[in-house]
Amino acid sequence: MCKIKPGEADALREELATVSSGAAEKTVRAAVQQIGTLHDERHVIFDHDTRHMFASVFDGSWDAYIDDFAHTQVGANFDRFFSHDEGFPGVTDPGVKDWFVANQAPANAFVSAYPGLTVQQVWKDQRVSEAFQAVLDTPEFRAALENPANAELLATPTFQKLLEEAAR
Repeated sequence: MCKIKPGEADALREELATVSSGAAEKTVRAAVQQIGTLHDERHVIFDHDTRHMFASVFDGSWDAYIDDFAHTQVGANFDRFFSHDEGFPGVTDPGVKDWFVANQAPANAFVSAYPGLTVQQVWKDQRVSEAFQAVLDTPEFRAALENPANAELLATPTFQKLLEEAAR
């Protein structure tokens, strides 16, 4: 949680808005995929435009997380965003980690919808789900469901559970 430089909250707000617009969003998504450890991040301007909160969830060590960001478009965005905060030295500055640590506040509680899953596992699960859904929509799959030779497999509790989950 950082102090915003006086009079710079609107400029910060404008910078933050660029991340989710058009080509910039694609560049940021590509950087996030390149890093492969970021679940999510958020920026909040609060206390009557005097404070900036950055919160994120990531896999691995904090040091590796900051180092990874410094070498992608996300690092350039960090420079743009945090330049509106007091004392930010720049994402490639050797003192940047100390600056982040000095502005940290511990979470009092944290709840995850998918504890224990890494970003890579979530992405794999998503790819498998998309592929499975595509198979379910094919005429060949429908024909296999109706084929008496597959009746024993289709009747198993595991396969029935798979079909129920796919229908959700």
